[in-house]
Amino acid sequence: MAEPGALEYFYGTEAEQYTFYRIPKVLFTDPGFKQTTGDAKILYGLMLDRMGLSIRNGWLDEQNRVFIYFTLEEAMGAMGCGHNKAVALFTELDKVGLIERKKQGQGRPTKIYVKNFIRREEVKTSEKRKSALPETGGLDFRKSETINTDKNYTELNDTDPSIYPAARSTEDKPPAAADRIDTIRIYREILKENIEYDHLCERVGYDRDMLDEMLEILVDTVCSTRKQIRIGGQDYPNEVVKSRLLKLDSSHIEYVMDSLHQNTTKVRNIRAYLLTALYNAPTTISSYYTALVNHDLYGSG
Repeated sequence: MAEPGALEYFYGTEAEQYTFYRIPKVLFTDPGFKQTTGDAKILYGLMLDRMGLSIRNGWLDEQNRVFIYFTLEEAMGAMGCGHNKAVALFTELDKVGLIERKKQGQGRPTKIYVKNFIRREEVKTSEKRKSALPETGGLDFRKSETINTDKNYTELNDTDPSIYPAARSTEDKPPAAADRIDTIRIYREILKENIEYDHLCERVGYDRDMLDEMLEILVDTVCSTRKQIRIGGQDYPNEVVKSRLLKLDSSHIEYVMDSLHQNTTKVRNIRAYLLTALYNAPTTISSYYTALVNHDLYGSG
């Protein structure tokens, strides 16, 4: 933590050069959110910010609804809290209706739908007020008809840009490099959950360096922007490779590690070898273990 005297003042327009998280004002003024804790509101702001990345990555469901990935580990890191506190914050946002979680099963990360903080009836009211205003008016048009100080209407206008991050002006968009860093971080967390990384690390006898190398290969490949990815001398469409690698679980990782330990031939390009083994794991794992069982039962001869 920085010492108070080590931090500089802002001068002139310096504050405008930074990117900030936005927390909707309505969360602090609407009585419906009065009981929601400040930490939960901050976490909601972080999730709203993540929406922009989801939109740019095309993370939409079959109903065209945007969803995000935001793991407990990410929340713990961002909020500086422990596991139980992070779980409580997710539960709080879920109960108040600001998010909706959808589990995917099979070790895949939970989809999170960040809900609109403006209530439906308030949106309808603001739309009616807009339609009630004349398109043109004379100079003698009364001020009382043009000025609208309704709390809900003004807050809808104030917070509108944060609902749709993709519609920001070009000056306000985060740099492409920042987007890529966020994408890599998200996919790393997704892959770690898929393969039960923490569980594998705890297993006795496991080579941590090899496991970390496999994880980085998976992250690099899944985040690759190339249209074609070479696997075992053959080029495959990026989405095909990405889809298969995101379906790997801990059993596939264990299988590839076992295979590598039992390999007696010299591997010239270990990265290419591991990527090929990981990609083929779902289709070869069954035959591999069947052969091992047969060998144990009937012997080599």
